[in-house]
This record gives sequence, structure tokens and C-alpha cells, in this order.
Amino acid sequence: MSVRAVVLSSVLGLVSVLSLRTAHAEDPNSVFAGKIVMSDKKFPTSAKSPSAYVAAIRKQAKSDFREDKESHAWKIYFEGFLKAPLNDLEYMVKVYELTGKGQQLLVSFEQFTNERGEKTINSNMTLEKKQVGVNKDLLITMETKGKVLASARFKILGEGEKFTGKVNFSDDDKSDDDAN
Repeated sequence: MSVRAVVLSSVLGLVSVLSLRTAHAEDPNSVFAGKIVMSDKKFPTSAKSPSAYVAAIRKQAKSDFREDKESHAWKIYFEGFLKAPLNDLEYMVKVYELTGKGQQLLVSFEQFTNERGEKTINSNMTLEKKQVGVNKDLLITMETKGKVLASARFKILGEGEKFTGKVNFSDDDKSDDDAN
């Protein structure tokens, strides 16, 4: 075999390996494996190519969410790219507070898929201010049978309660004190 043939076959082999690697890297399930991507808008369901889909998700993804002033809630769309295919029709979504010491479970709800073996799951949730508070660091997980399949950290931002510092005693409070 000539030197030219060896070099040419090496270059062709390298090009084919790199193209396979690039194609694999652009697969959304490989790129985002084990992650939950979040947005305040619905995610696209298709694109011209896998790499265009990955780019669209990256462009739309966010981790800080502002409170809706009218509803006092956060509407969050999320897409979970599972580490392994879901071997069930049911999974749990859990939201934990990370602001204090350790993790404190704030919200938990079950979801269902159409079929077993799902690798990507789209859903949404509404977090209410009176239920979860405001200005917190949170962790969302997708789990099945106690095993975490995907997770993400995010923040909910908004206005906290405003206190004047004034105390107002009603007549009922005064009469209770007088009775004692």
C-alpha cells in the first residue's frame, strides 16, 4: 500500500468518525440527557433537523421565572430528557426548595404518558405564590419508583409581602383581654 493510500484512508476514517460523533452530539436526548429544560412558553415539537431542535431549545430555555402580577403564580413549561427510557406510564414531578437548609419538598404531582419507553416528556405546571412562596431557589425532578430520571434548578422571582409595622387591635381583641 502506498503512503498516499494510507493517508487517504486515515483521513476518510477520521472524517467518518467525526461526522458520527457530531450526529450523535446533536441528538437532543444525548445533548440534554438527565436534564429538565424550562421556559415560560411552549417548546417546539419539531424542527428541520435535530441540531436545529437543540438550538431552538437552548434559545428558549431559562432558569429564572417572574411572577404573573395578576394571578400571583408562575406558569412554567418543561421538557424532561430522561437518563433512561421511562419503563412505566406514570412518573412523579417533585419541586423542592433549596433556599434553606437541605431540600424541602414543596409540590409533588403525578403525570402519565401515552406509552412506555418515552425518552422525552413535555409538560407544564403552575406554581401558586401562596403554596410555594416567592424569591426562592428550587429544584425540579422527574422520578419513577424513587429513581430520579431528570432534574433542573430554577428560581421563582416576585414581590414579597409588604408589612407596615403597624398593629391594629380590633374591639373583639380588647374584650378578650378584658375578660382575663
